[in-house]
Amino acid sequence: MATRRLHFYILILAACCAASAVAQSSSERAANAPPAGIARIQPAVSRISTPAGFFQRYGIGTYASPLGFGGRIATSLTPSMNLRVGGSFFSFTTSRSVSGIPFDAKVRFQSEEAQVDWYPFHGSFHLSPGVMFGSSNRVYGSALIPAGNSFTLNSVTYYSGTADPVHASGGVWFSHTAPMVTVGWGNWVRQESRGHWMFPFEAGAVFGQAPNTALNFAGSVCTDSSLTFCREIANDPSVQANVKAERDKLQKDANWLRIYPVIAGGVVYRF
Repeated sequence: MATRRLHFYILILAACCAASAVAQSSSERAANAPPAGIARIQPAVSRISTPAGFFQRYGIGTYASPLGFGGRIATSLTPSMNLRVGGSFFSFTTSRSVSGIPFDAKVRFQSEEAQVDWYPFHGSFHLSPGVMFGSSNRVYGSALIPAGNSFTLNSVTYYSGTADPVHASGGVWFSHTAPMVTVGWGNWVRQESRGHWMFPFEAGAVFGQAPNTALNFAGSVCTDSSLTFCREIANDPSVQANVKAERDKLQKDANWLRIYPVIAGGVVYRF
């Protein structure tokens, strides 16, 4: 009888403990529950984009600038740097006549460029140091001055002789390799939540050496319109001196192009 009574007391004590635990748990849930009519706000799970790493993302596009038309390929190096390489080409030929003097002129630009795009603010703005190499950029031409036509060298008027009409040639050749720096907007590799198409723009300059120039005259030249007093240019020191003076003027004008401006834009597709 005593044993049964002991078991009964134990059961009652266990039931009381269980009831107390349930009540305490319900009380805690009620305290943490939001007021009636207000839904609990679950914290949003942030979606962290994976930054572009070494050679992980790419872009390809066309570009136009004073260096010519061409294409570029870009790839990521770090989350804030890209490598961009490509080439440019432009060619233009014209044949005209000025003051009765026919001449041919040709502009030919061909070069390769490599730049590192640095995005200091991890946005669209970038600073891009680089190098232009393999350049064959040049402007050159020739002219044949018909017999009897006049022309001027160093403010002195001459006439093309009949025995051997004057013919001239000249040109300007730019640096084969030169550093360059541009600043611009537009990331050539795709970031998370960004589109595939992009329209970049940049401006800067190529810092080369002074261009090389050439100016040559040959044939017979006369000092009077009746073509009486004539001599070969190669054998006349005074004419040669005036040719040199004109060549010096051409070189002085070309020296300004040692800093060659670059303003560029294009269309890019980012993979």
